[in-house]
Amino acid sequence: MTSADHFLNGFFWPKSVAVVGATSNPLKINFRLTQNLVDLKFPGKIYPVNPGAQKILGLRVYPRLADIPDRIDLVVSAVPAPRTLSVAQECGALGVKRLVIVSGGFSEGGAAGRDLHRMVAAYAREQGIRVLGPNTLSPVNSAADLAISYNRVRSIKRGGISFAFQSGFYDPRIRWICSGLGVSKILDMGNKLDINEVDALEYFAVDPDTTALAIHVESVRGSGDAFVRALKRIAERKPTIILKSGRTAAGAKAAASHTGAIAQENDLVFEGIVRQTGAIRAQNLEEFFDLAKGFAFLNAPQGNRLAVIVMSGGEGVMATDACVANGLEPAQLSSETHEILKKVMPAWEIPVNPFDGGVCLEFLVSSPFDFFNTLKAIPTDNGVDCAIMQMPPSIADFALSVPHVTPELAEKALEQFTQGFVGLGSVGKPFAMWRSTMDAAEEHWVQMIESQRIPVFSSSARAIAVLAAMRRDRMRRSAHEGAQRDV
Repeated sequence: MTSADHFLNGFFWPKSVAVVGATSNPLKINFRLTQNLVDLKFPGKIYPVNPGAQKILGLRVYPRLADIPDRIDLVVSAVPAPRTLSVAQECGALGVKRLVIVSGGFSEGGAAGRDLHRMVAAYAREQGIRVLGPNTLSPVNSAADLAISYNRVRSIKRGGISFAFQSGFYDPRIRWICSGLGVSKILDMGNKLDINEVDALEYFAVDPDTTALAIHVESVRGSGDAFVRALKRIAERKPTIILKSGRTAAGAKAAASHTGAIAQENDLVFEGIVRQTGAIRAQNLEEFFDLAKGFAFLNAPQGNRLAVIVMSGGEGVMATDACVANGLEPAQLSSETHEILKKVMPAWEIPVNPFDGGVCLEFLVSSPFDFFNTLKAIPTDNGVDCAIMQMPPSIADFALSVPHVTPELAEKALEQFTQGFVGLGSVGKPFAMWRSTMDAAEEHWVQMIESQRIPVFSSSARAIAVLAAMRRDRMRRSAHEGAQRDV
């Protein structure tokens, strides 16, 4: 099966989108549903539907779906839950086969909500309508300039990683995902009235634009056996990150409060399943997005030898501990590399891995080109498979403390250093960085660096954990491919 054969493909590649419950009031969140399509210049036709409006963002508004003169590929319903069944019935009458229900208040909304959930589900099955949601914010497809979101999305950077969520918790991060990280597609399954995690895994396994998948689940709604088979199938083909919340009884109860589904799976059993399939389990939200960033920006290391460049000796000790704890090895640099590094070393001898770039930079901050040109010997060394570096602290503040230096010149200094980092990453081996100060000024610099496809993490330990996970995934999938060839 190809992605074009899968029913989800139509959700990601519609030629026309009708937004039922669209509004011209920019203070209402439904306004963003139309605004994003307009801002992104969605190439298909956009049909706002609202009986009380005439124009929204220059688009003609239609009172009902039946008033739209053309074929509708995808209907996005943002009306209150009690009115959703009538929207589904309009879709049935018009032959629309894809419905996204943004609204909440169904299986999580008490007895009345559960009854409504069952009625919409039964009608959709009867009419052959595939339903995404309720309580969903998606789909997103960077290649189609398509984003269904309550948060404003002005641009989407194309990338290879796709996401599947069971919750809209990602939506406040959507600007970072779309503009900072870069993404292929996003699917939010919501309450899973119809479309569930098995459908998502099956689709992304064959989607040619998806090179890696990060999936979040609170409960397994589809067949357990089908879930295991689908997870194993995609993990054999592509790096697959999975975050399972609702791991405790209290967490399962909390999950039910907003999706209506009880996460009853035993967590130890789930952990065993993930290990058998070869997927990478994230233990928390931070690790989930760390891993996603790693697979989005980097190729997996060919080997396990890590070089570390620090700005202080203490950070080097912690990075070395993390290296060994995660199954990597401190790289042994050659004598030739050692000789090259002496050009930037202080008068006394210092270790070359971890390499204390901070003490070297004290004497070379005014000539970053020479500094970085020399440092490039570290990732170039044949004994190095991957490298990480700590961000130098307060470069902009340092520049601004010099008399007559303007903010523009300070920004130029940041750009020069950023290009130095790009040079270290251009060797072709995975190269990542971690933060030093965690202040607002550094946040600006992080964005500059990550715009050059160099991932920045909050600590050396988190950067190392990602590289180690990528290395293990590469080895596992290479072993599987080798076994398949031998059959």
